[in-house]
Amino acid sequence: MRFAFSPAAVWTIIDSARNWRIARDAGDQVQPSLYRRLERFGVGLLAPVFDSVMTLFEAGFRRRFRAGNLLDIGLSHDEHHLLALLEGADASVIERFDPKLASTMRIALSSARIMLLSVIGEVIGVPSAPVSAPLFFPATAAQRVPLSNAIHVYFKQ
Repeated sequence: MRFAFSPAAVWTIIDSARNWRIARDAGDQVQPSLYRRLERFGVGLLAPVFDSVMTLFEAGFRRRFRAGNLLDIGLSHDEHHLLALLEGADASVIERFDPKLASTMRIALSSARIMLLSVIGEVIGVPSAPVSAPLFFPATAAQRVPLSNAIHVYFKQ
């Protein structure tokens, strides 16, 4: 299934990637740095998700992730790749990965999608985010159908 991002989600992902790069380059602890940044929007839980995907991106392509500057409006080539990977829009990108890491990256991307969907529901105060306010949503689905037998998970703070 392919996913399409809302504009807010795109900039949350790009901001996270850029801050991940800054923390790595500065030698800071990445996850606490990302958590502080993301928690301003109530999505601090995504810090390990972004850290894993970004670390696998670098390992899989065997090179440094090239992020834009924090205030850049345009996206770098790697930022476009990152979004394509998360959206599932370009399966051929994974083919250029280190073969030993390709399946790990597929799992990390699937987990990231699940976490993104889960966390946005928590942020807006409902267990399953409606289509009108998604972080990202299935691009092929006209609307999300609630599952009557779904198990909802809530995290206490």
